[in-house]
Amino acid sequence: MLKILRPTLVGRVVLALMMAFFIAWMLLSAVMYIDATDPAIGDKSIQDVGRGLAASLARLDNAQEARAVAAATSEQIEQLYRAYDIPAIMLIQLNAQDGTRLYSSPAGGPALLGGDAGAMTTVRMGGRSFRVFKSTAGRWSVTVAGSRVADSFLLLSIARDLVYYLLIAFPCILLPVWIAVSRGMRPLQQMSKRIAARGTDDMSPTGVDPKYAELRPLAGALDRLLGQLREKIAREHGFVHDAAHELRTPMAVISVNAHVLAVEPEAQGRREAQRHLDHAIARASHLISQLLQLARVDGTRIGDTSVIDVAHLVRHELARAAQAAMDNDIELALEAPERLPFTLEVHAFQSILANLLDNALRYAGAGANVVVGLGREDGCLTLAVADDGPGIAQADLAHVFERFYRARSHNTTGSGLGLAIVRQAALRMNGTVALEPGPGGRGCRFVVRIAAPR
Repeated sequence: MLKILRPTLVGRVVLALMMAFFIAWMLLSAVMYIDATDPAIGDKSIQDVGRGLAASLARLDNAQEARAVAAATSEQIEQLYRAYDIPAIMLIQLNAQDGTRLYSSPAGGPALLGGDAGAMTTVRMGGRSFRVFKSTAGRWSVTVAGSRVADSFLLLSIARDLVYYLLIAFPCILLPVWIAVSRGMRPLQQMSKRIAARGTDDMSPTGVDPKYAELRPLAGALDRLLGQLREKIAREHGFVHDAAHELRTPMAVISVNAHVLAVEPEAQGRREAQRHLDHAIARASHLISQLLQLARVDGTRIGDTSVIDVAHLVRHELARAAQAAMDNDIELALEAPERLPFTLEVHAFQSILANLLDNALRYAGAGANVVVGLGREDGCLTLAVADDGPGIAQADLAHVFERFYRARSHNTTGSGLGLAIVRQAALRMNGTVALEPGPGGRGCRFVVRIAAPR
């Protein structure tokens, strides 16, 4: 039962056709009803009967023959009305030129129908209104009077007749449409069968090339989606492989030095092993922390936002980084307004700032200057971290935002995730990050622009 009630395209087509036929039935009924109730139409039918009878009588000279023709015409009209159950009366009177009545329809009784020759007039007889037409034909005078048909009868008759014809036409139209829809759905069925038959890891293109232009965008969009999934899976596999590879080195160092601590009898050797062990643990901890950051910002949907004073937040982060700057003999400065309220995702912005600062302090070198700039341009929040250190080699510029990529021009160790986190966090907040030359053309300047949430 549920399958029968389930919406289908064929069902929608049938329903649409039924609605179209219903609307056509209503409109045609209205148009035909307006035409049928037009007084000129009714007058014309009475005039046609009168003129046609007059033309038949014009060739006759015998009164008996003329009377027979008039009676036969009246009887035919009366039978026609009875056959179609038309609730109307048409009366015929035949007079000689001297006024002698030769014939009068039985339904009219003894009443004499008046009127002017060649003109339509209105008379009332027996409580009904009649339109009367009078015509002369040789020795005879013909008068035809017709009563008005009730509007309800006209409307019901028109609607009933139209339903009959539309019911005949409906299957004649439905069959070709149903065949066209069924044939048009065949490529979709083929596509669904091919996708259902493939393995869970098969993200190759569908290989379907529909001949119908309307289906080609769907097939192309599906192939593009599969391509994006292939790329995403490949990136995830590469990420897991690289993460495992990066963690393998500090884990090996930890294992070796833990063994040394356990068996080394000399205090100097144990202190050296302890130092290597602490360094490896710190490196592994930093890598795990950055992996967690990347997992947190790895998505295009923006998280919870709030209005914060970004200038205060940046000053707080710089205060936390001040000790690391002094340890590395680096001058740390801030160029920012006193207050800068802005709506953003706080954790994602903190990840951007922390990683840009860590990157600058790690690679700028002793005696360098690091300047953090904060402002608002064209409704966007702008964060810039610049240094006048050695900079990045030309060969590395195209890869600095890739995961686990470390510039070959630097000897300082790192996870290779900091700038990848910056780029992903910026994308998450509908922002961008760009690499520019540092102050005076030396070093690096990373500029992050974040648009205000809508």
